[in-house]
Amino acid sequence: MNQENIIQYLSGRMRESEKIRFYSALENDVNLKREFIKQKNLWAVSSSIGTSTHASESNVNTFLYRFNTAKGLDKGHQRLRIKLNSYKVAAAVMFALLLGSVAYLLQQNAVDDQSAVFYTETYVPKGEKSELLLPDGTHLFINADSRVRIPSNFSATNRRLELNGEAYFSVVHDVENPFLVETESITIEVLGTSFDLSCYSDDELVTTTLDEGSVRFSGANNNTVNGRYLKPGQTAHYHKSSGLFKIHKTEEQNDASAWKDGKLKFKDLPFVALAKKIERLYDVEIEIDESLKYERYTGEINEETVWAVMNHFAIATPFNVETVGRKIIVTPKKNFK
Repeated sequence: MNQENIIQYLSGRMRESEKIRFYSALENDVNLKREFIKQKNLWAVSSSIGTSTHASESNVNTFLYRFNTAKGLDKGHQRLRIKLNSYKVAAAVMFALLLGSVAYLLQQNAVDDQSAVFYTETYVPKGEKSELLLPDGTHLFINADSRVRIPSNFSATNRRLELNGEAYFSVVHDVENPFLVETESITIEVLGTSFDLSCYSDDELVTTTLDEGSVRFSGANNNTVNGRYLKPGQTAHYHKSSGLFKIHKTEEQNDASAWKDGKLKFKDLPFVALAKKIERLYDVEIEIDESLKYERYTGEINEETVWAVMNHFAIATPFNVETVGRKIIVTPKKNFK
C-alpha cells in the first residue's frame, strides 16, 4: 500500500474488493496511517478551494456498514408490502478488520498524531434489524434507523461506543473495565448486563429497560440523574428537554425488546409517537391529520404488512388511509359520529 492507494480511496476510485485490504493496512502500518491523515487533510483543503475533484462524502468522511434490504410497493392494490430482513450477523473476525478501518477521521487530530482515533459507523436502515459482535464478546441487536459508532481503539480495556437509535445489549461482565454507551444526552455505564436502550435523536425520551445486571447513569444535565442505578425489572425514562428522570417497574418482561422478534408492543401510546415506530419498522412516512395525532392505543403489532397494521388502527378510530409512494396519509372520516 502506498500514496497512490490513498489517493484512490479519497477520490472514490478504490474498488470495494480492495478496501478491506486498505483498512487492514492502515491499522497495521503506522507510517501509512500517518500519511493517510496528512493526505486526507490536504484533500479536504484542496477540495474546499476547488483545486481537486471532490470525493463523495461516503468515501471520504463516512464508511457506512449497510445491510441489504428487501422491500416493495404493490401499486395495483395500493398496498405496501415490506419484507423485514432476517438478522445478519457481522462475524467477529470481519468486525475486527472494520473496527480498524477508516469510517471518518476526527478533525481535531493533528496531522502527525500517531494516536489518531478513527470511528467505524454501523447504520441499520429503516425496515431492517441487525446484529453485531464486538471484539470483547459483547453482543448487540440493533433496531431500524440506528447508528452505532465505535472507535478504533476499542478493546477489552477501553469499552466505549456511541448509539443513536435503539439496541439491545448483552455485555460481557468485567468489573475492572466498565462498558460505556454514550448517547447525545446521557451516558450509561455497564458492568455485565442485558438491557434495551432507545435513544433516537428525534425522540424526546431516552428509555432504558434492564433485564439482568446493573447499569449506572452519568453525563446528564440534571445532576440528580448522575450516579443513579437501574435494577433488573426496572425501566428508566429520561426527558431530554426538561431533564426529568423517572424509574418504574417494567410492566411486562421483554416488551421493550419485542422488536427483536419482529413485534412492536405499546401501551396507551399517542398515535403520533406510535407512527414514528411504524415508520422505522416498515420504512415508510406517515402523515397524520392534526385531529388524530393524540388518539391513544394499546396493543401489539406482529410481522404484518403496514397496510394491515393501519387497518387495525382504523377499526379502533375510524379514519381514511391513502398511500402515495412510500407515504401513508391518515385523515378523519367525514360525517363520522
